[in-house]
Amino acid sequence: MPKQSLLKRFFIWRLKHISEKTFTYILSGLVGLLAGLAAVTLRNITFTIEGTLDNLAVFSKNQVYFILPVLGLFLVYLFVKYISKKNIEHAIPSILFKLSKRSGLIDRSKIYIPLITAPLTVGFGGSVGLLGPAIASGSAISSNLGRLFHVNQQTRTLLIGCAAAGAISSIFKSPIAAIIFAVEVFSLDLTFASLLPLLIA
Repeated sequence: MPKQSLLKRFFIWRLKHISEKTFTYILSGLVGLLAGLAAVTLRNITFTIEGTLDNLAVFSKNQVYFILPVLGLFLVYLFVKYISKKNIEHAIPSILFKLSKRSGLIDRSKIYIPLITAPLTVGFGGSVGLLGPAIASGSAISSNLGRLFHVNQQTRTLLIGCAAAGAISSIFKSPIAAIIFAVEVFSLDLTFASLLPLLIA
């Protein structure tokens, strides 16, 4: 059976049996889970690269530490120029721009690009963090999930906030700070309708 036909049947079933509010709760849990998995994957890849290079540095009497950050940036440059062919954007400003100008629609490529460029940069000793890339990847997941299920712009914005909360909670183990961050940065309403999905995520 074609994929479009299956999706159409699911949408009809969902409209008959699941309310919009309940469906938003389900999506917020799914988004939180996927964003959390993306964030943990990002952290584990980074730590694996870092641990491998630390062993190499000890073997070479720490002389390699001076060239590792440059090598990491060079690998990122090669990846961006010849493989992804998309400019690297600052995570939070880029998401806010997409929310204000493109109704929260984020390219699918933003799901996996941070999972490659951030570990190469941070794992090789670059002076950046994992917060932005984790949120960028999670937000792209939530945006495309919202697009798949045809949610409106308000719900899509909420799901992007849920993705940010899920990513921060899983990578930094700070769920309250994650909720405050999502409410502050994405200007979500301080209502039960917004806070419950964030808590679920």
